[in-house]
Amino acid sequence: MSQTPGRPCPACGTPVPAGQRFCSNCGTDLSVSGPASQYGGSSPQQVSPYGQPQQQVPPYAQSPGAFNPPPVQPYQQPQRSNPIAEALGALGLLFFMRRYRPGYRPRRQSSGCCGCLVALVILLLIFGIPAYVYYHANPNAINQIKNRFQQTNISTNNNVDNGNRPTTQPPITTVNINQSVTYSGVNITIESAQQSAAFLDDTSTGTTGAIRIKIKETNNSGQNGGYFYNDIAHLVLPDKSTVALSSTLQATAPDTGTVRENWLDFAVPTSDKIDQITLVLGNTQNAQMSIPLTGKADLSALQDKKATLNKPISYDGLNWTFLSATESFSVPGHQATSGMRYVVLSFKVDNPTSSNKVIGFTNEYMRLKAGSNVSSPADGISTTLPLGVNANTTGASGTVTFLVQQGNTAYTLIFLAAQNYSNVQINTDFTIQ
Repeated sequence: MSQTPGRPCPACGTPVPAGQRFCSNCGTDLSVSGPASQYGGSSPQQVSPYGQPQQQVPPYAQSPGAFNPPPVQPYQQPQRSNPIAEALGALGLLFFMRRYRPGYRPRRQSSGCCGCLVALVILLLIFGIPAYVYYHANPNAINQIKNRFQQTNISTNNNVDNGNRPTTQPPITTVNINQSVTYSGVNITIESAQQSAAFLDDTSTGTTGAIRIKIKETNNSGQNGGYFYNDIAHLVLPDKSTVALSSTLQATAPDTGTVRENWLDFAVPTSDKIDQITLVLGNTQNAQMSIPLTGKADLSALQDKKATLNKPISYDGLNWTFLSATESFSVPGHQATSGMRYVVLSFKVDNPTSSNKVIGFTNEYMRLKAGSNVSSPADGISTTLPLGVNANTTGASGTVTFLVQQGNTAYTLIFLAAQNYSNVQINTDFTIQ
């Protein structure tokens, strides 16, 4: 008798005769396992990602014309690239990766010097260029600003009125001086010294006593004075104490070509008499000039000393005439430093030859000996000699300035045996009394 064909057990694959409910090998209930799949087993249920069987929608539940929208995806904002950030990131990556290149040796890094330098350059570009343009258009701007600052500072530091300023001018004692000195190339005439409890047009000096020095300034030097009265002016009282400037009508030196009236005020008790007080021009770094306020002081030591020489000198094929030598506390725009004096030499140069001659720079061939010291022409002060003299020309002229120790009367002018000039040194002695 032929055996009825069956089906395999979906659990273990053992053939099970048709009509048999349980597998004879593993006991699986064939009525529960469902119909066999095309591979010989029951169709497994679909399992969702969360571990629960998904219910399949039967065909009859799907409407033929129904709209089934696609599943909604979460919105993601598109990323926008930043080229600057990418460039900086690439540079940073290159800087970091350089440590791993072959042969790299680490170096000790400076503490932010490069960064500080870059920041400084940026600040100079931002602020320096506009400041330069403004200064170029207003060359006196710095003096104006400092003048205003000094006036404000003087007023703040010396205002001791305490609400007791007089409404009428107190009595004024005047001593006529009418003596002159030259400071930094500016002629300063001390016209008078006045003393009072206070001056109505000066709210800075106070009401317990003031000395006013009235001056006249004349600057025909061709250079601006280059000083501030707050820096250079003070009084020496009878007890040798000093009093700084408290107020002034004009705080800065006059520009070239200026003639003006000015006054300098100092807070001095009325018990100190004018004729016992000394005005000093110059700070401790300058060659100071002391003017006793007696009206009869001998100021000859403060005046220029000039020697007229007219000495002929033959050098480098040119005929020089050493016209004069002047010893001075100052030259245009400059006051001598402490313990020093300027000596200004004046020359005339003739070229009798048929060819043009080059004089050149005086610091290459000219020296001045004073005592045991030999000096080159002073730094920062230009000579007025021409650099050359044309053929068959007479009367070229100019000056050369030296800075020497004070107290000398005997000097030696030296024309050096210098390359491109002359192979013979020329010495010329002279005195300034």
